[in-house]
Amino acid sequence: MKHAAAILAASLALVACQTTGAGEPAPAASAVAADGSAVPTYVTAICGECHAVRPNSVSPNPQAPNWVDIANSPGLTRETLVVFLSDAHNYPMQMDVDLVDEDIEIIADYMMTLQTDDYVRRPG
Repeated sequence: MKHAAAILAASLALVACQTTGAGEPAPAASAVAADGSAVPTYVTAICGECHAVRPNSVSPNPQAPNWVDIANSPGLTRETLVVFLSDAHNYPMQMDVDLVDEDIEIIADYMMTLQTDDYVRRPG
């Protein structure tokens, strides 16, 4: 049951993400978030169109959850996130993603940096 909750949490994190259209992964270069943490360019360019991928930000698409909330979901681990991202059949219908292994590693590594011991889910 915990595994299912983690998969559900991860699926919510990626609702409405899009690919580059060319089927090629974007470069793995990084930008710097307002809090000083590195945000992979791929995450900002592709996932950031719908999701808040930086701490203390709001998702451009109100139906796309904030990655900080997802990263701090009970039971979510890097391993459960990689398993979820590796199987496109797990994705909600709203998503149009075709992730290669490199994309999966970039997303999982970055999302794990968003986990904190003192996390408190914000209302709304």
